[in-house]
Amino acid sequence: MAIFKGDAIKRVNKLLDKGEARRTKLQEKIETLQEEVNFLYQAVQDDFNEAILEDKEPNKKLSSDLEKAREELAQAQFQQSQIDAVIQSEMDKQKEAIDKERRDFVADKGEEFRELFDEINELKMVYLNKLIEYRNKHREYEFEYRGTFKDVSERLGLRMGDPREHHSININQRYQLDGRYYSPLVYMDEIREAFVDGKISFTTLKNKDAFKQ
Repeated sequence: MAIFKGDAIKRVNKLLDKGEARRTKLQEKIETLQEEVNFLYQAVQDDFNEAILEDKEPNKKLSSDLEKAREELAQAQFQQSQIDAVIQSEMDKQKEAIDKERRDFVADKGEEFRELFDEINELKMVYLNKLIEYRNKHREYEFEYRGTFKDVSERLGLRMGDPREHHSININQRYQLDGRYYSPLVYMDEIREAFVDGKISFTTLKNKDAFKQ
């Protein structure tokens, strides 16, 4: 089985990480520039008011600095607004490679599941063959029991009993039972607990040695 490399996934993740880092860096820059713009705007207003009151020219450097800060802020905001579009454009280029890696991943893991399914299927065949063995043995038992006890029971007036009820397995039972009613058959509640909850049911574990001597 080939080792899954995931080169395209690594490229996309790297791109997304870089994009997120760039977005965070720009956001920090925008917040700093916004504070600077607010500060310079207030400074320009204060300087303008002072110039009127004192009959002098406003400080042109403050206005220039404000304009420069506004331009830098607008540029940073534009760059931030374009990040998602740039990332999406680069990701579109990787879609085919990602889809191929996904198909390869599914196919590679499929071999592991195929082996597991084969093991489960082999166990199922063993299980069903044991049921067939039980069925044949039980029919032999019924025949032997009747041949042994029918005549003598009738002569003595004894109730012979139904051998079909002896050593029986109830295939119509809906779920596993505990104690003397515990069955070696696998029932849906046991399958469900193993499949859904990932564990063997309490009743099954409790009776794992039920038929050992």
